[in-house]
Amino acid sequence: MNIKKREKTKAKLLKAIRFIIAKGEKVSVITITKKAKLAYGTFYRYFKDLDEIYYEAIEELLFDLAKKLERDLKDIYPAPLRVYVTWYTVIDFYKDKNTVTWLLDHPGKINKAFLDTQPMSEVWIEEAIKDPKLPSFTKKNADHYMKVRTYLFWMYSNALNELLKGRKSVDVYTELMSAANIFNFSDKIHKFYIKESIKYSKEAQRNY
Repeated sequence: MNIKKREKTKAKLLKAIRFIIAKGEKVSVITITKKAKLAYGTFYRYFKDLDEIYYEAIEELLFDLAKKLERDLKDIYPAPLRVYVTWYTVIDFYKDKNTVTWLLDHPGKINKAFLDTQPMSEVWIEEAIKDPKLPSFTKKNADHYMKVRTYLFWMYSNALNELLKGRKSVDVYTELMSAANIFNFSDKIHKFYIKESIKYSKEAQRNY
């Protein structure tokens, strides 16, 4: 089998599991291969188990989300607000029970995926530091974010647990961000960013 055909077959399997995840259906080798219209044994030529394909599928989804955020959020001002909106979107993004359960069983995997998307946030932070209209945002704010982001990844597991209980994304997000002042802003500014990020996210959802 040539490389191009192998890539297409693997892409079919990943597309199938992404569709199943989106529909909230039970993930199994049978459902994946049936959706991809491939033989059952084909799955094991590309993935050793469900964990491996799940991780690749979720990493793809997160990468696609990062590209979407980079495109959709580029006009949001000021730049730090984009980081707040990103966290709301990431919390709201994984809501189906199968994916949330998998993520909770593999916290190290999602942390790595988050780290892969950090360059985007770091570019926005650099933009904020250089913005003359944001004299209150300094390198100290940026350094604070770099220190606390690991704790944010850890807190994300708790956010997923809350979603599994049936709580609304907006409530879970508000609690997480209230507990973690990601840029060490004043209480007034921090609450403003939380409020504005929720407002933007709700408006964006209505427009989809």
